[in-house]
Amino acid sequence: MNSNELKYMELIKRKYPQLDLSKIEFNKTDGSYSDIAIVNNDVVFKFAKYDWSAVYLRNEADVIRFIQNFITLPLPDVEMVEQNVSKREFIKGSPLYRDILLKLDYHTQDAIARQIATFLYQLHTIPVKKAQYAKIGNSQMNRTREEWLFELETMQRKIYPYCTEYVKEYLCQIVQPAIDNVEFFEFRPVLIHGDLTPNHILFDKEYQKINGIIGFDNAGFGDPAFDLGMLLDHLGENFIKRINKHYPISPEYMDRARFYAYISSFMWFRDVCDMISTRDFSRFQIPAKDRDIFPLGTSYPAPGVKQSKK
Repeated sequence: MNSNELKYMELIKRKYPQLDLSKIEFNKTDGSYSDIAIVNNDVVFKFAKYDWSAVYLRNEADVIRFIQNFITLPLPDVEMVEQNVSKREFIKGSPLYRDILLKLDYHTQDAIARQIATFLYQLHTIPVKKAQYAKIGNSQMNRTREEWLFELETMQRKIYPYCTEYVKEYLCQIVQPAIDNVEFFEFRPVLIHGDLTPNHILFDKEYQKINGIIGFDNAGFGDPAFDLGMLLDHLGENFIKRINKHYPISPEYMDRARFYAYISSFMWFRDVCDMISTRDFSRFQIPAKDRDIFPLGTSYPAPGVKQSKK
């Protein structure tokens, strides 16, 4: 047990002396801004890794407290223990890995898509005035057209020295339509999750359903297409078509989601280039990138795909 883990243990003992710590698991890799301690598969503590990242814990607690009355999927009850420490109940489940999802039968995939669609609809239709009254702010992912143009220019400048001509053209084909269309980034801000990746969607393998949603650190006002873009990036467009049956997606909405999905890895590479220049790899993490390709060993046609009747 390292010094940080000992420090976390002492804090938990001091704050919750009645809590049995015979089984405690530390997870210091899944949280970008926080370390995680799971006690007896019952209670989860999050510890801010940096002084500046404590704001994410507070934001998550505030957002979840507000949206609980609007969302039917289970959400963790979060309370602040200290300024840089939060506590919440443990929700059983594992990340909704695409490899697992696409091995499920057609009807089960549809049921999961319906659960996600319902969550998105309920979250995105929360009355804006009520959220503003609750002092919910903007998501970190909320950017204006001018901010996106600046981000894209900065990103290209930083990563181009590490790109082949093919990659430069590939990236240009992604960003140019967004740059040329002056209305591309126009949207009505709603409350968004801000980081709706599969590791924040807890799937119950036994009952084959979603048990809950976590990871609201970046939640706040923003573009609803951003949430869809994160799902699209990891679970693929075929699965998004299932969501569309229960949560209609306009062509403009879908194009922005595609942009966010495509650009996410390049934004990450921009951060890596910053790490290269500063030699600071303290926040470096290797990503796992899924694409719309079925897992190895999947029968053909795949189990979740309906065969056309001739």
